[in-house]
Amino acid sequence: MQKEEILPNISISHLQIRLEELKALTNTLKSEIEMFPSGRLRIAQRNNHPEFYQVPEHSNEQGRYINKENHNLAVQLAQKDYNYRILKLINKEISYLQNYLKQTDNGKAIQNLFEKLSPVRQHLIKPVTLSDNLFLQEWLSITWQGLPFPEDAADLFTENKEKVRSKSEVIIANKLFNNDIPYRYECPLTLYSKGNKNNPVTIYPDFTCLNVHTHNEFYWEHFGMIDSPEYAQKNARKLRLYAENNYFPGSNLIITMETQTEQLSTRQVEQLIEEFLK
Repeated sequence: MQKEEILPNISISHLQIRLEELKALTNTLKSEIEMFPSGRLRIAQRNNHPEFYQVPEHSNEQGRYINKENHNLAVQLAQKDYNYRILKLINKEISYLQNYLKQTDNGKAIQNLFEKLSPVRQHLIKPVTLSDNLFLQEWLSITWQGLPFPEDAADLFTENKEKVRSKSEVIIANKLFNNDIPYRYECPLTLYSKGNKNNPVTIYPDFTCLNVHTHNEFYWEHFGMIDSPEYAQKNARKLRLYAENNYFPGSNLIITMETQTEQLSTRQVEQLIEEFLK
């Protein structure tokens, strides 16, 4: 696949969340302001001690002195003034966000430009990035040859009609399939021992998954017998190899595991899909 010069604008979802949060906060602040006493707060200094005054709205009067027994009135007026100032800043930010999202077609303008061109023009151009749809088409067009199955391997098939090696892999594959997450089963990956380009090592990750919205790939390894010392040692070496090639759990590597007594949690699989692949 061709390398994209820029990745999709993944900040858009955060900006949209921020926009909705600001709108909700605007309503909250306005409701609070309506409940506060009338007027505004003036603070004066006398003998190095603050004095509080309640001043009528839009007035240059000195205002009515607020005594200590009525200190809560000063608190409410101070909060009211703060809310007004925050509202101005929030409304300014809301305007900026709405304008940005409109001007950039919700962050998709650069991505979608290539797809809007005629096929003839597309063939003449190397785009800096692809729309999610075109990127997915290219990603799905790749073919690969996985590892062969032993003759006595159990017939375990996924909902996507693929043969896999364990019941846990059936669970993971089906969860990916039902969540419309593109994946490849045991697609070969070339890594380098200790990062040395002269020491290539080919491994077969259980699943190579694509986050369609970010165009990022994740490798998903399921370790099914970590209570076996030999199995654990083998996969510790594999994890070290991943790390030497800048693949880390929680970043671009997803790991699930189980023992004879602790089975794979389907809820955990769903959470990992939600966190990294949607």
